[in-house]
Amino acid sequence: MGDYALEGPRWGRGPAGTGGGMVTWALDATIPASFVGVIQAAFAAWSSYADIAFQQVVSTVESDIDLTLNSIDGLGKVVGNATYSYSGQRLQSVTVAFDSGEGWHTAKGRVVSNQNVDLSAVALHEIGHAIGLDHYNAKPEVMNAILDPTISSLAAGDIAGVQALYGARSAPIQAAPPALVVQAEVTAVHRFYDTKTGDHFYTTSGAEKAQILQTLPWFTYEGTPWATPTPGADTVDVFRFFDTGTNAHFFTTSVGERDQIIKTNPSYIYEGVAFEAYADASAPGTVTLERFFNTKTGQHHFAGNAEEAAGINQGAAGAGWIDEGKGFTVHAPSDGMLFA
Repeated sequence: MGDYALEGPRWGRGPAGTGGGMVTWALDATIPASFVGVIQAAFAAWSSYADIAFQQVVSTVESDIDLTLNSIDGLGKVVGNATYSYSGQRLQSVTVAFDSGEGWHTAKGRVVSNQNVDLSAVALHEIGHAIGLDHYNAKPEVMNAILDPTISSLAAGDIAGVQALYGARSAPIQAAPPALVVQAEVTAVHRFYDTKTGDHFYTTSGAEKAQILQTLPWFTYEGTPWATPTPGADTVDVFRFFDTGTNAHFFTTSVGERDQIIKTNPSYIYEGVAFEAYADASAPGTVTLERFFNTKTGQHHFAGNAEEAAGINQGAAGAGWIDEGKGFTVHAPSDGMLFA
């Protein structure tokens, strides 16, 4: 036997060593936007070595693997777990949970815990369980029961294990494009218009999008006007607030502005990192959103192009709007993004 251990059940109807078919996965509303790119990359890493495909879908109701943020045991010790159901030797459903008590945050392009545990390693490990791999401790690997900080990608034993389950990947997987992913490096932003307040709301979370469509009928879905980059050395966090005074949301990349609002404006509830933006406003394929503030309503708006910004400055959106300058830089829209 190789340097791996198997749990027993697997995806797919054939015996071990044959293809696992298409396995769907979804994020519930608890997963922060900063987690999305990390989780997408983890699924891609496993499928790049084995004959199994993964498809991201919007709703956990429709998915084989659900991912959530949940309280497990607080800071340290267990940072994630995977629970599954199966029939015979076939996996039927899996829930992957990341411990909400770890203080996850973005630092230097990575999502890490307060004890500097890298979320990418945790995601790789728990997805390994979700596809049928067990703990293996004889050598440093992703599937070690205790995460080895020196391991940041799949080791030889991890790869041997997933290929024992599903065979080696012999050709690119021809899968339908993920419902939420525009391309490998960017994630679609979903925009809503609140007909009650006149506010625009943005989210990269498919689960949050689905929840809004199901529970907030006064929110009009306006498609995908732009996309955000996955976390990296060339990105910055976009922080999200909910203003209880106006029932509107506010976004900023400024750490100073974030901290000042938290300290001085109690009507603003800090909701964490919404998504990423580009640090370099001159990067190719990007657009910098112009930020406006309405002195009458207390709302903010982010214009997606120069024409929209000019129209607001000329009064097309009504009175009271002040141009506050550049907001943040995102991936410019394309035909494939709009109304995705």
